[in-house]
Amino acid sequence: MKQGLLFMLFIVGCQTTMPKPKAHLDLAYPKAIYKTYKSSCTYQFRHNNISNPNALSACGTILDYPLLQAKLYLTYFDLTQASLDTLLIDFDKRLQLFGKTASKVQESAFESKQNSVYGSCVMLVGNSPSNLHFFGTDAKNHFLTGSLLFESEPNYDSLAPAIAYIKNDVQKLLESLKWEQDKTISF
Repeated sequence: MKQGLLFMLFIVGCQTTMPKPKAHLDLAYPKAIYKTYKSSCTYQFRHNNISNPNALSACGTILDYPLLQAKLYLTYFDLTQASLDTLLIDFDKRLQLFGKTASKVQESAFESKQNSVYGSCVMLVGNSPSNLHFFGTDAKNHFLTGSLLFESEPNYDSLAPAIAYIKNDVQKLLESLKWEQDKTISF
């Protein structure tokens, strides 16, 4: 009987709670496979096949990522009808507006002399309504800008893997962005 009581005390005494380590989501996204999208306007680029391009009026495009519940909004401007300086000021204002809650801003410049594309990709770290913004231009005739929006409340910690995944797609978009010189645009 004493042995049974000692055994019970031993088992009960050994049951102590251990703190669990912080967990991280193990999100696995499919390997990116890129295909070409040709706008009805004057640009084309390569996009991830998990995104669905939807053309909008006035030369805009939405890349819909249903798996990530995200949309990349792209807007094209003809620089013969719009000022590059004004568009760059608008881009900076958009960054200021969305960057109010950002704890850090990460910017990377882009240049492709072969395709006449120069641009920038900016990631806002923090609970911003839109964490990723970019533009590509030839500084003479064409300007394409984009912003990433999710169909959820801003929570950077949860969205960071999806933002990083789409940022790679934006990099590929800028690397493959081409202008069709002989196409005229009418709005």
